[in-house]
This record gives sequence, C-alpha cells and structure tokens, in this order.
Amino acid sequence: MRTDAAVMEKFKDPEWGASKLGEITIFRKFNQAELTRLYEHGQFKVLRSQSHAVIEGEATRGLYVILDGTVSVYKTDPANNSLARLAVLESGAYFGELSLFDSAPRSATVTAETTVQCFVLDAGTFNRFLESMGENLQLRFYKTCAEELVDRLRRLNSDYISSQNMLWRYAFRHED
Repeated sequence: MRTDAAVMEKFKDPEWGASKLGEITIFRKFNQAELTRLYEHGQFKVLRSQSHAVIEGEATRGLYVILDGTVSVYKTDPANNSLARLAVLESGAYFGELSLFDSAPRSATVTAETTVQCFVLDAGTFNRFLESMGENLQLRFYKTCAEELVDRLRRLNSDYISSQNMLWRYAFRHED
C-alpha cells in the first residue's frame, strides 16, 4: 500500500481527483470542469484499520471514495442480530451514495480492513454544490441516478429469481 503522504500528494491535484470522481457511475454525466469543482468541495480522510467509516443506523450523510485501501460492508441480520458481510470494497470503489438523496439513517456499517485513504463529500455540501451549478447539472445527475437505480433493480430481480431457483432445487433434492 502507498504511504499516506503519497496519496495525500495526489489528493492535492484537482485533475487527478476529478478523474477519480469521473469513474463513479453517478457522476458519469459531469464534464471535467464540473468534476474538478466538485472535487474541491471534498476532503481527504484516513481511516485506520478496524475503524468504522459509517455505522448502520447513524444519521451521518456523505459519500466516500476509496483512494487506497480496503473496507468491508456489513448489514445487521435481524434474525440473530449479528453482522453479515455484504461486500469488500477496494481502491476506486465508493459507498454512502444513498445518503446524498435522503436523510435516512445509514443502511450498513463500513469497516476499514486496512489503513484506508478516502475522499469524503458531505451530503449538505454536495447538495449546495448542485444547487449552485443550476438545473442542467441537477437534471443530469438525477437522471443518471435513476438509470443506476433501474439497473440495480433489474440485477436484484434477476438475482432473486436465481436464488429462488437454487433454493427450490436444493429443497427438492433433500426432501426424501
């Protein structure tokens, strides 16, 4: 893993930062100038190994882009109140995007597996940025988000059907 200083040096370059934001699907319709301005509204944050970036149920809001390191995403299983790992995210991945849309509590806990350097964009700051940039950018952003949600819903539907088929095949195989 790179040192904090090396990542911090890259972080200072708004062109590098804009390119990182441009890799995030919800920002894909932003132009280079918009991405650069948006990047200037975020901050650099270091998460130490085993620390929580966000905790399920908290009221915090903001987007995290992993610049270097690895995090795990956990969700509480209501059946036994234990944490189930949903995903492992690495450099280039992001989380917290749902909090840019509403003020609902965090839907998962995210824990650093290694030292993690990340870009953090506060939801209030982001919303003020969008408002300052005018309706055209807002429309492009929310249209992109709607497209992303439709894609996620289609994948969830497909995954649901596949998992149901697997469960039924397993159930019939062990019925004897």
